[in-house]
Amino acid sequence: MISIRKDSPKITVLMPVYNGERYLGEAVESILEQTFRDFEFLIIDDGSIDGGADIIRSYGDPRIRLEHNDKNLGLIATLNKGLELARGEYVARMDCDDISLRERLTVQARVMDENKSWGACGAWIRIFDGAGDGRVQPYSTDPDTLTCELLFNPPMAHPSVIFRRERFRALGLHYDESYKNAEDYELWCRASRHMTLSNIPKILLLYRSHPQQVGMKHFREQQLVAGRIRTHQLESLGIRPTEEQFRVHQILCNPDKEEIPKDFVDRAEDWLLLLKKANRVKPVFPEPAFSKVLGVRWLGVCYFAPGSRARRILRFFASPFGRDGIADWKRLIRRIVPGSALPW
Repeated sequence: MISIRKDSPKITVLMPVYNGERYLGEAVESILEQTFRDFEFLIIDDGSIDGGADIIRSYGDPRIRLEHNDKNLGLIATLNKGLELARGEYVARMDCDDISLRERLTVQARVMDENKSWGACGAWIRIFDGAGDGRVQPYSTDPDTLTCELLFNPPMAHPSVIFRRERFRALGLHYDESYKNAEDYELWCRASRHMTLSNIPKILLLYRSHPQQVGMKHFREQQLVAGRIRTHQLESLGIRPTEEQFRVHQILCNPDKEEIPKDFVDRAEDWLLLLKKANRVKPVFPEPAFSKVLGVRWLGVCYFAPGSRARRILRFFASPFGRDGIADWKRLIRRIVPGSALPW
C-alpha cells in the first residue's frame, strides 16, 4: 500500500483539468507510476462537464488530491489556485493530455537538490500525435543562453517544468492573467531576474500534439500576447521598435510558421545586428551567449529563406554571424536538407 507524508511531500505535481477525459487516464497513470514516490498529485477540475472527475476518483490512490472549481475559472486562475494549495518543496507542472516518463520526478528532484541556485528547470520533450514516435524537442541547458532566448520565446517546455515553491512564493511569482495563452513565457521572464533557469538534457515528457491545444487553436492570439512580452524585453535594451522592425522580430521568433518574404534576409540581418549593438551599449543579456543566440536565429533565417540551398549557405557566410562563428556552420550544412526541422 502506498503511503505519503500528508503534511509536506517532496513534490506537488500540479495538473489542471478541463473537459480532458479523452487522454486523462494516460496522464494520471504516468504520474502514479513514477519511480519517485514522495509526491502529492494535485488535480484541479476547472468546472468540467465531462466524465473526467469520475476517471480520477476511480484510481483510489491516496496521493491524489482532487479539488474542484465551482465554475470554470480558466487555466491561469486554476494554476494560481494550485500554487496556493501546493504543499511540496517543489511544484512539477503536468498537463492532462501529456505523458510523464517514469523517471521524470526522480531525475528532476535529484537535479534540483544538486543545483541549489536553480529556481526552475525543464526537460527535453518528445512531441507526438499518436501516429508515430514523434520528434525530440531539445532545449538549451546553459542558464545564460536561456536568459537570452527569452528575447524570442520561452526557453522551457511548460508541462515539463519543476520549480521551488517557497522561492516563487517569497518573490510573489505567479501566473499573470493579462498574458493569456503565453502566461508561462511571461512568468519565466520575471523569474529570470531573480533566479537561474535551466533544462535537463534528457527526454522526460511525451508532449501530445492535437488540434485542441492552445498553440494549435489560438496561435495568432498567442503570438499577439507573446509580442507584448517581447516588446518589454526589447525595451529593456532601450529599443522601441518600429512596426516593421517588430514584424521582423516576430517572424524571427517562429520562422517555421511564417511565410518568409524574399527581402526578409537582409532586413533580418540588419535587425540582429541592431540587437547586438544595443546589448553592447546596455548589456542586459550575457555574452557570449547573446551573440550565439542571435547566431542561431540567423541560422533559422538562412534555413527557411526562399532560394536554392547553395544560395542560402553562401548568404549565411556573407554575414558576420556566419563568418565570425557566432552560429555553428556545421549545423547549417546538416540542417538545410529536405524534411529536416531546426530545433530551437
